[in-house]
Amino acid sequence: MQEGQAIVLIALLILVLFGMLGLAIDSGRGYVDRRDQQTAVDAAALAAGDWYENYTDLNLSIQQSVLLYQRDLRLYSGPATVSGPTLALVGANNSLKQNTWIYTYNESYTLTIVATDTQFNGFQFQYTTIHSLSLAFIQIFGGSKTVPISATATSIVGNQRQTPALLTLSTQSCATNLTGSAQLTVLGDVYTNGTACLDSNLHEAGNCYGGAGSNCNVAQYYCYNSSPGFVPYAPSPTCNAGDTQGTGIVPAPTLPDPGYLADSVAYYTSAQTYNQWNRGTWTEMRPGQYGNFHLSGGTASCAFMDPGVYTFTNGYSSDANGSLLSNELRPPAEELWSAPATTNRATPQFWDQNGVGVGGAAGPGCSGLFNLTTVAAPGFGIKHQGGGGNWGVELTSVRWDRFLDSSVTPDPCYNSPGCRRESGPSECQQANTLDGNNNGIDVNVTRNAPGAQYYNVYVNANGCDGNPNNFSFVGRFLAPGFVDGGSPPALAVGPFPNGTNTTLINGTGGWPCGLPTVTICSIVYNNMSPTVQCYAQTRTQLCQTPDDEGAPQCFSNCPPPANLLSQENAPMSLEYPPYSAGDVANENYCQPSPNPGNINAPCIGSQVTPGAVQFYFPSGSCFNQNSQGATYVYGGVQYNWIVIYAPASNTCPESMNGGASTQFIGTIYTPGADWTINGGDRSPLAGQVICYTAKVAGGGQAGIDFNPNYSPVPPAARLIN
Repeated sequence: MQEGQAIVLIALLILVLFGMLGLAIDSGRGYVDRRDQQTAVDAAALAAGDWYENYTDLNLSIQQSVLLYQRDLRLYSGPATVSGPTLALVGANNSLKQNTWIYTYNESYTLTIVATDTQFNGFQFQYTTIHSLSLAFIQIFGGSKTVPISATATSIVGNQRQTPALLTLSTQSCATNLTGSAQLTVLGDVYTNGTACLDSNLHEAGNCYGGAGSNCNVAQYYCYNSSPGFVPYAPSPTCNAGDTQGTGIVPAPTLPDPGYLADSVAYYTSAQTYNQWNRGTWTEMRPGQYGNFHLSGGTASCAFMDPGVYTFTNGYSSDANGSLLSNELRPPAEELWSAPATTNRATPQFWDQNGVGVGGAAGPGCSGLFNLTTVAAPGFGIKHQGGGGNWGVELTSVRWDRFLDSSVTPDPCYNSPGCRRESGPSECQQANTLDGNNNGIDVNVTRNAPGAQYYNVYVNANGCDGNPNNFSFVGRFLAPGFVDGGSPPALAVGPFPNGTNTTLINGTGGWPCGLPTVTICSIVYNNMSPTVQCYAQTRTQLCQTPDDEGAPQCFSNCPPPANLLSQENAPMSLEYPPYSAGDVANENYCQPSPNPGNINAPCIGSQVTPGAVQFYFPSGSCFNQNSQGATYVYGGVQYNWIVIYAPASNTCPESMNGGASTQFIGTIYTPGADWTINGGDRSPLAGQVICYTAKVAGGGQAGIDFNPNYSPVPPAARLIN
């Protein structure tokens, strides 16, 4: 009897053992399945980020990452169905774009991909995979036949969140120091590996990170969002919807020296001398090596800097009242930003700010000037509408520039003639013609715009009517004092005498005039419209002018002081229709133009900013910018946006006393140097500062305006989930 009971108990125990065995086997299979899926989505998410960083093509990035996902899971037959992408607008004020794809497979896998363009915070790829795993044993005991196994991974690329506006690498006390009544406004994070010694004059639109003992809590935390060029503001009492108020994070881990390189220095080694190339009211500076560079006292002048690397072997000092050094290409007689296509002129003109010009503040200035005259054009008269009428005329400055670093590929600016640059339009000037008089119009340059090798002439058949889109291209004309042998680039043959009327003649492209002594003739009112938006690199009949300039910078002092700050260039835009191309001359311009590109980051994937310069300071060479002198320069993508570079062995005490006319657009990278920053009615630093220590002193209003468009490439794709 007992033996029979034992057999029953053993039989029941065997069932339990089989159940436990089945559970172990199915659980193990589930664990392996999840591990395989996790590996697949990790690899796919990272691959999407890498492909996007290299090619900025979202669809290509998704396709390549899905192929990797399929190979890892041995889904060789490919997806059974694909849906998407479906676009949604998310985030604050629906400012972010989000695309979703869903892939299903006959092997019971489903892959969901969500790609979100978070702008300043990078491009985010979220991969979620689900597999209905068939169970081998559990279903025998009445359990489910399948169980869902899932995994998720998220990668991010182009993230600027750990790219601070100000980074001091020193671990010493007060490595970042704000003293006196100085006011510092920062858009972006302030980060120090030592301690931050601050007061309430720090207006921080971001986070403050510091070592133990930092008093980040005393700063005034302003509101900000991820939009490049955002103007920080104090909360009242909270931030607007979608904006963020920063905080102090103490203690914070140290950030290492990023170890940036200056690879292009070796391609610009020629010895140069300031004031070597006299162009009349301005000097042309060429890249290379300069000795003891010191603008002071009576050396007031303006100098246009050709693109390239400027190595200052024995220091750079600018304190001459009435001096301005810049690589900005601006039109003659810049138009007023708030009244484009009219006769209103900007004050100050970019090249007249800081009282620049021959003789300093009392001199005639350096900005370009032109005027119009109505002249006889027998047989080639301009026809208006059967009687007569007004014609509006605008000019742009044009030049071609090369970048000589052959290690950068592709480098569209390496071979002659280089890359074309065209400024924003001038003010509109007006001339009246009568159809019966066989009139033409002469455009007379009285002062060359610094850097201009050519001028493009545009005409509006309705006069200066205030509509920029009514202007169409007439032709390209050599600037006075330049020759070109029939095609760009142009070469200077001597200084242009100031105050002389030199008529622009023998234009090419557009509407050529049959008279060699007249600028504009043989055009008819009815043929001048409709105008069209053209590719940025071409100008033919009916092409519209480039984008107009924008308002003066408002940052630490808003609204900006009237008639003190120069106007800003148009923002970045894609360079092909239907996009307007934006600035195609200066810091917001890049080559080759990505097509298709990302309208939120139009220069991602390009290699060269055609007009960019880099200041290089070898060990022992120091920088001193005084507020009486002015330096307004921008770096470029070919230098990783580093506009001032000094190796770690350079331990100079560097000084920047901003002044209203000074701005460095790009990153200042001097890991061994100590900086003292003061003053400025605009942010003298528009990018990023990486140095050993930083001190903001005095009573001025300094600003660091971090902009991801002018900062080094952020870290490569990485997993964040």
